[in-house]
Amino acid sequence: MTLHEKLRQRFVDAIRKCYQPCPLIGERWFALHENATPPYFQFSGTGKLAKALGSHPSSVARKVAAALDLSDLDGEVSVADDGKINVKFKKLPE
Repeated sequence: MTLHEKLRQRFVDAIRKCYQPCPLIGERWFALHENATPPYFQFSGTGKLAKALGSHPSSVARKVAAALDLSDLDGEVSVADDGKINVKFKKLPE
């Protein structure tokens, strides 16, 4: 399983843990930016999820970020002002 696939699955798991029934999750909402300094993974679907759930994007982003399990990946999670969730790495996990 690639890092992109692993992170995508972790986000899907976190969303399913937070919201039942789980809204549809778009593949285009996930992006791994390996060549950035530092490298990071971004989830940009909080706006669409919030609309489907009748909630505010920042509240959806905080809830999903809190449920995200990255214990074995050494990534730092942050929620941007626009509701995107970023996972930054000092270096990409192998």
